[in-house]
This record gives sequence, structure tokens and C-alpha cells, in this order.
Amino acid sequence: MLPLRVILHEFPDLGWLKGQIARGFDDRQGWGNRRLETAGFPSVIIHTISHECYRPDIKGPFSFFLNLRGDSRCTVDGQTSRIGEGSYFISNQAQPYTLQVEKGAETETFNIHFGEYFAESVLHSMITPADRILDQGTDKQMTPVSFFNQLHRRDAVFDTLIQQIIQSNTQHGFNKLLFEEQLTALLAHHLRQHRHIMEAVHKLPAVRLSTRLQVYKQLARAIDLIHDSLGEALTLEALAREACLSKYHFLRLFRVAYGSSPHQYIQQLRMEKGRFVLSQTDIPISDVADSLGFVNSQSFSRLFAQRLGMSPTTYRALTK
Repeated sequence: MLPLRVILHEFPDLGWLKGQIARGFDDRQGWGNRRLETAGFPSVIIHTISHECYRPDIKGPFSFFLNLRGDSRCTVDGQTSRIGEGSYFISNQAQPYTLQVEKGAETETFNIHFGEYFAESVLHSMITPADRILDQGTDKQMTPVSFFNQLHRRDAVFDTLIQQIIQSNTQHGFNKLLFEEQLTALLAHHLRQHRHIMEAVHKLPAVRLSTRLQVYKQLARAIDLIHDSLGEALTLEALAREACLSKYHFLRLFRVAYGSSPHQYIQQLRMEKGRFVLSQTDIPISDVADSLGFVNSQSFSRLFAQRLGMSPTTYRALTK
């Protein structure tokens, strides 16, 4: 068999993949007749350009879904999220997902599937006190870690980690130690994001944790809509409707959970996206402003200067 390749530039055949998942990869055969070190779903990245795909009901491992260009849609538990270039979506271990790229669109995916034993052990070590880890020794029994199915913002730290994975594999080829360190860093970053989410959950005014979790899930649907429509004019009515809450309750709960109003939250996201685009591309400032939903470049530049103390032009010159 051929040696393992961890970054695939094509989607594996769907029938083959579902068969291997059902058998737990017990023959240790990866896509392309490549040899796996162990049974179980391996750590693998799907980095490919697709103009259309529909991959339904895959019971995969813990996974990040993101796109370097274009967008895709991921459905979990009947809820579909559109994944743009500024966010990533997660599915949990053994949680069926459906991935779709609409016909005619060109999307460059970078979907990360963490090996089931790898993700489980890394996350377990991150949430378990050191003294308990020492007491357990080599005990393999671990409590599964589950996360919210929602869009998560891709910040500078996250995107830097992704670029490091791409560059190291492109320039030096596969290095197992480095690759696992990079995946561990991504998991640690996501765990920090999750802890921020749980802080927001505990701020919500409800007696029972189950109620707070349900309210947060409803608010998260509005957050997904914000990420999905960052360049569009969103209304309070539309956000509240997405969260299945009245306008008054939505606004009050949003402020409690996130410490800002929806408008302030959106403006902050727009500034972060603007900073990234200005530092990474040569797109004209007027086009950046338009893509972020500003009425003109002057309003974008004015807010940018208020928040960062310099104009977009100056910021670009300093960061390029």
C-alpha cells in the first residue's frame, strides 16, 4: 500500500467512505489504497476546488468545515449553515452531516477531519486536570467532548494556523509530528472559543442550564445569519425571527450574552474583516467597503479611523 497522505485534493468516493466508516476503517485502508497507522477514521484534510458537490449523511469524526474561497453549506440535525470565507462550522464525533456546494459556484474547501482517537485524546487532555491525568495513566476511557453546531469566527490566530498547515506541507511535505502539533493548536484555539461561548451561556437569565443552552442555541442561529450576511443590511426583525424570539427578548438576551447590541456586534465583525482584507489583498478600499455593507467608502473609512486611529490607507501601508 502507498504511504498515508493527510491532505487530499479530491473528495473520496462517497460509497467507499460510508462503507469504511461503517466498518470503523478496520482494514486500515485510506483513500487511494493508502495505509493507515491505526483503525478508525484518520486525521485528514480535504483541500480541493469544487464546482458542485452533494455529500449526504456522512457519520464522520469531529470536523471543521471551512473554505479558502467561495462558500458551502453544511446541514446537521436539520439545520443548514452557509459557510463563507470568514467562518468555520463544526460537527461532532459520529454526528451525521451533509455537505453541499451549489452547482456553478467555485469553492476551495479546506475541511479538517480530526482522527477520532486523536481529537478525543487531545480534547480530553485539555479539559482534565494534570493530577487526574497522572492518576489515570494509560487508561483509554475518556468522556466525549461535544460542541455547539454553529458558525465560528475565523480570527487572525485561526487563519495563521491554517496557513502554517498549507505552507509546511507544500514546502517540506508531510511531517507527522508537526502536523499533529498543528492540529492540536487548532483544537486548543477552538476550545478557547467554546469557553467564551459557555461564559455567554451562563450569563443568560434562566434557572436551569438546559434552558440557558436552548436560548443560546436560538441566539446562535441569529449569529450564523450575521456571519452569512455580513455585507447585507440586516434588520432587528430578521434577526429576532431567525432566533424565534420577539424583538424585545432577542435584543435583551443578545446584549446579556454578548455584551453588545446586534448593531455593535456587526460593526465589530465588519472592522475585523476589513482589517484582514486590507492587510492581505490589494482590493480597492471602495470595494472593501461595499463588500462589508457600507453605503460608501467614506462611511467605512470614518468608522475605521474611529476604531483604529488611522485611515484604511495608512493601515494597509503599515501591514502590507
